[in-house]
Amino acid sequence: MKNGDQRPLMTLMVNKKHIVILGAGYGGLRTALKLEQLLQQNADWRILLIDRYDFHQLKTELHEVAAGKISAKVAAIPILKLIKNKKIEFIQAEVTNIDFNQHVVSTTRGKISYDKLVIALGSETEFFGIPGLSKQAFTLSSIDDAKHIKAHIHNMFAQAKNEKDEAERQAMLTIVVGGGGFTGVELATELTDYLSKLCKQFGIALNETQLVVIEAEDTILAGFDVELANRAQQVMKRKGIRLMLKTPCVSMEKNLVKLRTGENVRTRTLIWTGGVRTCDLVAEAGLKYGPRSRVVVNPYLESVDHPEVYVIGDNALILDPSTNRPLAPTAQLALQQAELAALNIYAEIKGAKRVRYVPKVVGQFVSLGGRNAVGWVWKFKVTGFVAWFLKRITLVRYLYSLGGFKLMIPRLPALSCSSEIFE
Repeated sequence: MKNGDQRPLMTLMVNKKHIVILGAGYGGLRTALKLEQLLQQNADWRILLIDRYDFHQLKTELHEVAAGKISAKVAAIPILKLIKNKKIEFIQAEVTNIDFNQHVVSTTRGKISYDKLVIALGSETEFFGIPGLSKQAFTLSSIDDAKHIKAHIHNMFAQAKNEKDEAERQAMLTIVVGGGGFTGVELATELTDYLSKLCKQFGIALNETQLVVIEAEDTILAGFDVELANRAQQVMKRKGIRLMLKTPCVSMEKNLVKLRTGENVRTRTLIWTGGVRTCDLVAEAGLKYGPRSRVVVNPYLESVDHPEVYVIGDNALILDPSTNRPLAPTAQLALQQAELAALNIYAEIKGAKRVRYVPKVVGQFVSLGGRNAVGWVWKFKVTGFVAWFLKRITLVRYLYSLGGFKLMIPRLPALSCSSEIFE
């Protein structure tokens, strides 16, 4: 269906059964592509992919967009380009409601009926009820967020150049990242290079700037390998990043971050990366859910309330069999779940046996700015350039899986760019 086609959606879908996929992120897009591959010879089913954006976002690279390392165009891939010549119909619309009893999804473009539904709408920032955060802090959940952060910091330095009030100037040149998890660490370490460039551009001494990471836990990268987390912490300190551990944020007032320790940090820029939760639409849809409003699913990734509804990625509550704790919402797991959801939907259609989901985390990497990273793959720990290279290979492989060399090769120069190597 063309974007310009404005006929009522319900009238466009007759005489066929419909698989409706909500969200074109890692999980939703992969589900659509896998189902299209499986249903090539089955003319009885239609695949409809719905997202409010007309592009697929490489969310694992948002910190690089925010820090000006790569352009937004590199991290945004047009969906119509990805599904060209494929039997997938894309609808650019925002989902407003899901009626599970009537099997109808309401959108800003109208209503869509479904026979099978896949919910992959992603997450929203969790502010933990901290006063002032939702209104005054920046978040990093989309390419628009990343572009906004980059432009804002640039504007702060431009203003600081001519600011006479010393306190106000210091607030402009102080960047606070709330949260020392994967996103917070990757953003902070990447921002150091961006701040250095801005200092040169506006004639500001680097020692006038301050980059602060506040974290409620007693370590960054909680739950990550301790040795690798310690190395990351050392790199951050060498980069001049101030780490404030065991320091929960209690409120954000105008230009002032208040901490439980009693200390305040004056800043014009707080970027909150302290956690995520299931998006409000899914949380309020009426499905059984657990922590962070993530939907409870059975071993086949179906909602325990409605077996025709599959839930994957950030929206699904899946326990780690080794710890019995909820798995972290990652792109790696979302892609695994997407593959399985597609296979299980196809198995249902064909009357075949379905497969239970068993999570497999084969590795994790955290970039540390430049061509530096830490991580592990299988049982091997890697650091420095090798870790960075392996992380990049993972991204390149993902791009290839979406669109082959035509999609991958034009992005390689941007994805290999770097400042100096930090050892």
